[in-house]
Amino acid sequence: MRKTKIIIYALIVFLLLPSIIFAETQEMKEYKVVKGDTLWDITHTELNDPFRWPEVWKVNPWIKNPHWIYPQQIIKIPLYLFQKEKINKEAAPKSEVLFPESAIEGPAAPKPEVLSPASAIEGPAAPEPAVASAEPTKAEVKKETAKIMKQPLVDKNLLIASGYIADTIPGVGHVDRPASGENTFGNGDIVYVSIDHPAKAGDKFYVIKASELIEHPITGKDIGYVITIDGIAEVLKIKNGETTAKITKCFREIDRGDRLVSYYDIEPPMTTGHFRSPDIKGAIVATANNIALQSMFDIIYIDKGCKDGIEAGDMFMTFAVNAHTVQNGLIQVINCRDHTATAIITQSISPISPGNIFTKLDKN
Repeated sequence: MRKTKIIIYALIVFLLLPSIIFAETQEMKEYKVVKGDTLWDITHTELNDPFRWPEVWKVNPWIKNPHWIYPQQIIKIPLYLFQKEKINKEAAPKSEVLFPESAIEGPAAPKPEVLSPASAIEGPAAPEPAVASAEPTKAEVKKETAKIMKQPLVDKNLLIASGYIADTIPGVGHVDRPASGENTFGNGDIVYVSIDHPAKAGDKFYVIKASELIEHPITGKDIGYVITIDGIAEVLKIKNGETTAKITKCFREIDRGDRLVSYYDIEPPMTTGHFRSPDIKGAIVATANNIALQSMFDIIYIDKGCKDGIEAGDMFMTFAVNAHTVQNGLIQVINCRDHTATAIITQSISPISPGNIFTKLDKN
């Protein structure tokens, strides 16, 4: 009988051990979202480093789009991130302010905040860390492994929907008419499509919209067309010369006449959370959906691209240029073409619009 009890106790401990270990390694702090919160703001406030937002997003898989969280939702923040932040704070030099007061002119400009530690921006002058010992400890190895872990720079759906600037309007066909119902379509709707080349069931296409020809707001030079992707359509069948397709994914309303382009894989660039800010100057030439004024997490397009030295992940300050040059936000490049790029507004002091300029982050 005694032996039976020992076996039962051992079994209970064995079954509970994974839960105990998990609890020790995955202890969380719960944060209740309030109106106006973003993952960027939450990690800035809680961890003193807004660039840690991908790590918080990773442990909250219910957040489908990291740019959309709502009041009263509970965000879980692993306690080990607080410990890591404390270690970094004790070991690192004093953080630098990315928004110096001298960069913001005008009486209405709010007092700037420290957006991230200086270590978040890579630069050629960064000093080499001192070597504490020839034999790294397990904690140091674990920290180094965590540092090189990569996360998506941006949500895949947001990246696809954000679009790009093209010299010409692409297309291999268009949405013709609905199989039934309205002329505006969404997820799961069946439509007739016209395709310029032979197609078969299973072929996929991006459904796009194109803007009017865009001129550079400063030079007047033709820049191209803003191409935004509304969704994805997949061919169901071709019968009696008619092709029907299903809208399998919809990012915004799809309309009759929207153009089709051949499907290709779009994957977000990966990042360790350390971003460049190269010494490149340029202008914002267009905004998403042709809305004149943009704010935080909106999409804008700039007049510099990969062949000008820009990479996905690069961060810049933006300025409104009127009677005075006034800093009005931060942007981060998420997609890069030859001489243009798509960027997301990561901080907005005041509305950002075409004609605003961008420059490297001021770390002084």
